[in-house]
Amino acid sequence: VYHVHWLHAKALKDRWEEEHLLVQHEMNWTCNFFMHKAEEWIWLGALTKDKVGHLAYAARQCKMYQCLCQDAMDAFNKAR
Repeated sequence: VYHVHWLHAKALKDRWEEEHLLVQHEMNWTCNFFMHKAEEWIWLGALTKDKVGHLAYAARQCKMYQCLCQDAMDAFNKAR
């Protein structure tokens, strides 16, 4: 009975260690995604130099994704 309990506890510990590692990676992936989208809007804005409205929209979208990235990093650093 003791061995079964020990194996069960070890399996539970191993699952939590794996979950912790995955959550850390997901935090990084989230920030990377937001920065990728911000860079994508910078690139799209550069394509529409002659259209002021399109450029303003691209700049707003870029800033939104940059803010999302910063907010996510702040929250993740607080959680760590």
